[in-house]
Amino acid sequence: MLKIPLDEEIITYSKKLVERTNFGKRGFADGNKRNQYIGIVGENTIRDYLGIELMTGIGGFDGGYDIDWNGYKADVKCMERKVDPKNYYVNNVLDTQIGYIADAFIFASINRFTKVLSVCGWVTKEEFKERGNYYPKGTIRTRKDGTTFELYAGNWEIENRYLNSFLTF
Repeated sequence: MLKIPLDEEIITYSKKLVERTNFGKRGFADGNKRNQYIGIVGENTIRDYLGIELMTGIGGFDGGYDIDWNGYKADVKCMERKVDPKNYYVNNVLDTQIGYIADAFIFASINRFTKVLSVCGWVTKEEFKERGNYYPKGTIRTRKDGTTFELYAGNWEIENRYLNSFLTF
């Protein structure tokens, strides 16, 4: 996994972007301001690493992808964790998002304590469907620690071990 320390300027820029723009306008699973901030700081950190201009939030809904890179329309999926991700940790895409125009997904996690972004890897949408698992709305999922939760929507999951190395993206 590629580890990128969060840059304070990107953190500040991303916080201001979330304060002035509501990125949750799909009407379903829009995420609260904290979720939106995590997604944006993750995307902006990856953009910066790749030498792509930071997102502006102008133009409304992005069509379901964040970055044009190496011939792919890639959607960056980032979550916040209390620890660094492990190979058996899963990444999620809601079934409603599978139909968007993205043809690849980049998965990342931010460790809230160390402020480091781990780019877990990437897959094409086709690889995601082949390597991942689908769980319908209402499915009870059990975490490694034994706790459970019920899915509020259909959900696709893929473990980090089944992702392509980001360095090959």
